[in-house]
Amino acid sequence: MGGTIAIAALPQAIGAAGRGGDAVARAMIAAGGQDRLARVRVLTWSGMARMMLGKTPVDLHVESRIEPFARSRSDSWLVSETRSAARTVMIERDTAFLVQDGAQTTLAAAQARFERQRLGAFAYLLLAPAFVSTAGYNRLNAARDGYPPIALTLDRDGRIAAADYVLTAPEPGAPAIRQHFSFAGSVNAQGVRFPRVTTMLQDGRPSLRLTITDFSVELSPA
Repeated sequence: MGGTIAIAALPQAIGAAGRGGDAVARAMIAAGGQDRLARVRVLTWSGMARMMLGKTPVDLHVESRIEPFARSRSDSWLVSETRSAARTVMIERDTAFLVQDGAQTTLAAAQARFERQRLGAFAYLLLAPAFVSTAGYNRLNAARDGYPPIALTLDRDGRIAAADYVLTAPEPGAPAIRQHFSFAGSVNAQGVRFPRVTTMLQDGRPSLRLTITDFSVELSPA
């Protein structure tokens, strides 16, 4: 899953900070600094997730690898099973695949778009690869071509505390899906800081709680 991060919007993000975008600058610094964030090629993490299937909680082991706004891979399996039972979603630039029980299935276009947008929310937390603008003292708006925009709320120290994101539904013609994220704690690798715990509401209902236990970053050369 090689490749390099696309940072076409970086000059615009720099301009936003340079034109008095204090919230943008504070958020960049809190996450590790604009220059470092722009060099992130790959984010990798493993941890635990609790997913709600209706009113039933399901506990999973999870592993993710994200090339921001380019490619990603997400593996998950029940805590009662071994990794050999993992369900894998692989997202390329123009398509996506599901791999399970040794079989690979190409996802329908609407499902592939939904999965790409879903993992794009985590790429937005790096800030630098997107166009980021100030929406208030503790609020930012961020956008990236090919992805829905996202609204970010900052904590007092500049760290991203919450986000609101509207995704295209995975079924054609279905209503859009509203996601609200709240973030707590942090993990750090090579100076890049990322939320340790992500809690997500989907259309106002509890949907997911992700806790990262291991986190790593690949940077492009300075």
